[in-house]
Amino acid sequence: MDAFTPSSLYLAVVLAVFLVFLLLRRRNKRSPVVRLPPSPPKIPIIGHLHLVTDMPHHSFSQLSKKLGPIIYLQLGRVPTLVVSSARLAREIMKTQDHVFASRPQIIAGEYLSFGCSDITFSPYGAYWRQARKICVTELLSPKRVSSFQLIRNEEVNRLIEYVSKLSGSEIDMSEKFFGLANDVLCRVAFGKRFIGESNRLPEILTETQALLAGFSIADFYPGLEWVNSVTGLKRRLLKNLSDLRSVCDEIIGEHLEKKEKAGGGDISDREDFVDVLLRVQKGGDLEVPITDDNLKALVLDMFVAGTDTTSATLEWTLTELSRHQTVMKKAQEEVREAVGIKGKVDFNHLPQLNYMRAVIKEALRLHPPVPLLVPRESMEKCKIDGYDIPAKTRVFINTYDIGRDPQSWVNPLEYNPERFMDGSNSSKEIDVKGHQDFDLLPFGGGRRGCPGYSFALATIEIALARLLYHFDWSLPLGVRADDVDLNEIFGLATRKKVPLVLVPTINEDYVFNGSS
Repeated sequence: MDAFTPSSLYLAVVLAVFLVFLLLRRRNKRSPVVRLPPSPPKIPIIGHLHLVTDMPHHSFSQLSKKLGPIIYLQLGRVPTLVVSSARLAREIMKTQDHVFASRPQIIAGEYLSFGCSDITFSPYGAYWRQARKICVTELLSPKRVSSFQLIRNEEVNRLIEYVSKLSGSEIDMSEKFFGLANDVLCRVAFGKRFIGESNRLPEILTETQALLAGFSIADFYPGLEWVNSVTGLKRRLLKNLSDLRSVCDEIIGEHLEKKEKAGGGDISDREDFVDVLLRVQKGGDLEVPITDDNLKALVLDMFVAGTDTTSATLEWTLTELSRHQTVMKKAQEEVREAVGIKGKVDFNHLPQLNYMRAVIKEALRLHPPVPLLVPRESMEKCKIDGYDIPAKTRVFINTYDIGRDPQSWVNPLEYNPERFMDGSNSSKEIDVKGHQDFDLLPFGGGRRGCPGYSFALATIEIALARLLYHFDWSLPLGVRADDVDLNEIFGLATRKKVPLVLVPTINEDYVFNGSS
């Protein structure tokens, strides 16, 4: 064999370098560099699950303080993005809303919303678009919301009568607010208030809400069916699904029988959600047919999504008012001036109550009822803030953090409704619908925002206005403002851990006469 000459050695080195270059280039083409958002150290198999407590919005907030407003986590098998700023929320809910418009398939949602066929958990597509259209145009249109004023009026009056009888005594207002929201939604959705020991619906729906609440370990290990069996989750889900199907069949049967007895007459002014959906189902002209199970999922969605969030908002609003008596008095003066002495608070007074609405917004800012909103899922890979976000990434928007962000709010930890009023040095003209403003997102935003915000606010505003008008409120004897427990329970809605107990006193100038 001939020995290498200097020129042949040089040629061999050049060829070797060239081959290495080609191999590296091919390797880079196969495995492009992915720039993920900041992430803390993780543990094999569980990833970052060990960093998430039973108050996940607090856990994510602490991580964001260290890593910034966008972080990437591996929760079990699930790649997860958490954003904690209004700017990034806008990017996800508006600029790239089309990418993040779908939902991950949550285990409880798959069972209890009849295959994720409700509006909340349904994946993005033709069925969801049709279901949302039905919801917006039929179930929650301004005309429909207005038609339920009689129900709200009667149920709020029942609450006022109860409080009047216990004037001067301690009352668990957390319990009463949950009862109010439950009764309003029952009548609106199903056509009647469910009372009596023989009726199982309240117990069944309480179990449904418990199963849908919080984080389930099975949701972070998709495909591992045995996890659900070992934890007992599958057994509970199947039992609750069977109960829901049974009671819904009974309710639908009652509605069909009532409609048959009515002889096909026009009952549109008295329709509840079940009536509306039965009419739409039979009316045809649907891109995707609505099955009986779809109908059950849609009406239950309206109930489950509305009960906890409405009661939690009233609970936190009155909690903050009880801790800030100056704000309480100002809100009461506004209502009483608008209505007058020995009058009655009606729905036409509500547009005049600007300060009361600011009070509600401030409670929603500090205590968002759904602090992480309903999770989204990216439908394709994209970039957020210069970072690569893979397809099928679960997305949490931490509205708890956004509401306390000093870049969005002056003195963010201070309870100050004035920040929403014109003329305040820090006033913010903010709409809570989630279309333009992303500093305050109690109802989410974009195409997956909650369509029921107007219904919820209508109930919250009339209830709060009447409670402020008729009663003076104080904390129990010996309890100071700083003693009020503000700890939370994370669930479908984030409620107070310790119930709100207050002492109402009837104001003789604004006595409830039973016809408000």
